[in-house]
Amino acid sequence: MKKIAFVGLTNLDFVYYVDRMPEENAKCRTTQYERYIGGPAANAAITYALLGGDATLITAFGTSFESRLMEEEIQSYGVKCVNLAPDGSKPGVSAICISENGNRTIISGQSEYSVGVESPVWGTVTEDFLKQFDGALFDCNQTDISLPVLQKMQCEIVLDAGSFKEHTEAFLKRASVVIASERFHDTKGRNLFVMQYENIKHRAITRGERAILTDTGEIPVPKVMCVDSLAAGDIFHGAFCYAYFEKKYNFEESLKEASLIAAKSVRFRGPRAWNDSI
Repeated sequence: MKKIAFVGLTNLDFVYYVDRMPEENAKCRTTQYERYIGGPAANAAITYALLGGDATLITAFGTSFESRLMEEEIQSYGVKCVNLAPDGSKPGVSAICISENGNRTIISGQSEYSVGVESPVWGTVTEDFLKQFDGALFDCNQTDISLPVLQKMQCEIVLDAGSFKEHTEAFLKRASVVIASERFHDTKGRNLFVMQYENIKHRAITRGERAILTDTGEIPVPKVMCVDSLAAGDIFHGAFCYAYFEKKYNFEESLKEASLIAAKSVRFRGPRAWNDSI
């Protein structure tokens, strides 16, 4: 079994299902609300583990009482967890409203963790520790943590390039597989297919309900009734990694497999219910 690392953001998501989105300076009531583990890297790691893979999440989500509960839940899905948050820090917390048609509005409260490379929290994340991984997915978040890990990684790197950020280029220079959203453009306005990086072997641009674009053409996305699109993109990336690394599918086949699972996920409320239907 392949060992895959997922490096980046973990949040605590409070999700409210509403008839309509809240208006400014108004109260919106609902009896339907949930709490989930969130964040691109965390959701992708959990998806990979639910599909049967060996996943390790390298992240930071604080050291508070809530953080300890988060770690227990992450581990309950079969994910090994490396929490690099400094002592006394709190987790990032998001408030998410989801309407009847599955659309969402997100307020993402992301804690900033300044973790110097000399910090004691790096004691276990050595080059020898990172040698065990056959592949890794980075979500380009929590750069104080993910950039030092990226520099030490010796395996194949998959990049979840949701939007272009300050340090995105450092990740682009190391990744061999890059999956970007259609809003991904660099500071010159260029999309993924125009950017030139010799190390990138495979590229794809996801476009929600529309076909996925690749270097060789388009991959259709299944048409389903959307109930909740929460974490669908993260689930897509976790499922892609499972197909690509564990099942050893080629790039296009892995994208097709991932789109099937992501499409299944939006038919249910929450980021995990899809797994119960498999």
